[in-house]
Amino acid sequence: MSDSAWARYRRHRWLPQATVALLLVALTAGFVLVRGGQRDRHNEDALARACGGALPREDAAKLLADDAWWTLRTGPAPRALVSCTLGGDGKGDPWFTVTAEPVLDPPLKGVRVEHVVNRTPYEKMPDWAEEHERADELVTVPCPNGLPGYARPVTSFRVHASTDSPAIERVGALVAAVAEDVRTSRHCGGTSVGETDVQTVSPSPQDDEPDTSQAECAWFRPALLGTALKGAEQSAHGATHAWARACSTTLSKPGGGVTVSSASWWGEVLPEVRTEYGRELAQAGHGAPPTTRRKNHELAVWAEGRCAGGRTLHRVSLEGADRELLLARADSLLARYLDASGDCHDTKVLGKVWG
Repeated sequence: MSDSAWARYRRHRWLPQATVALLLVALTAGFVLVRGGQRDRHNEDALARACGGALPREDAAKLLADDAWWTLRTGPAPRALVSCTLGGDGKGDPWFTVTAEPVLDPPLKGVRVEHVVNRTPYEKMPDWAEEHERADELVTVPCPNGLPGYARPVTSFRVHASTDSPAIERVGALVAAVAEDVRTSRHCGGTSVGETDVQTVSPSPQDDEPDTSQAECAWFRPALLGTALKGAEQSAHGATHAWARACSTTLSKPGGGVTVSSASWWGEVLPEVRTEYGRELAQAGHGAPPTTRRKNHELAVWAEGRCAGGRTLHRVSLEGADRELLLARADSLLARYLDASGDCHDTKVLGKVWG
């Protein structure tokens, strides 16, 4: 009976082929289900580890492709507090990157007058420090208790995120979650961070900075040097920063000229200024005028006081070939500069020093 059934089965026109096809479909479906389960477990594990586990699972998953194996790249970037990138391993699969980093002042080129009058007195920042300007979403979070481990006080950090996912509206939730995790884990204090605090990054304006040289140099007039430089060509440039302001004015005419510079420093840079100008400050009021004539002389006069509630150092210098002119005008120029400096008191003149 069975042999007859098997014979009929083998002689059937399409039943053997259908059976083989069904077996292949079942095997393929089983393989797909197993691989799908492995992929889901892999993706869940990657998502749980991304950014220290701070990411909201649903929002993060909506940014990525369900049918892709997600690859996690994690670990802090240079100077970053947290950094993670998660995305599919196939071409065209969406991804996202979230980074938390301290808000650091760029290093100064220096604190001398020639650095202060420069509109860009800072060293060029590395590319990674400007990544937040190219991000999609950003939040800057105050950290009143400070972040430890930095040479200067760091009282804020930023979190930014980028993605190529069409579900970009989900990115804000990731930024807020990581920001709140950093705020609490680093004991920053302050108020909690929510999604409403996150902002869309706008391109930085490319407008030229206004020329403020007239503001820093408004205190000086060529007539303050007498009639010797009457009719001289004048050029001036200056700048104001959060820690200093300065101006440099050059008067030129055939046979000679004079450069007058003024500067004031306050705040955290004062120790660096005292170090950079240590020789001048140590000799202020004690050095004798040079006994030999040189092609060029420099005379600086220093003062200290309190301006806008903080300790401030002031310096006015004259540079030129006429030694007598420099000596005769230095004190009056300093007095003029201090009068124009605004809300300053407890001022003490430290004295003159020849360069």
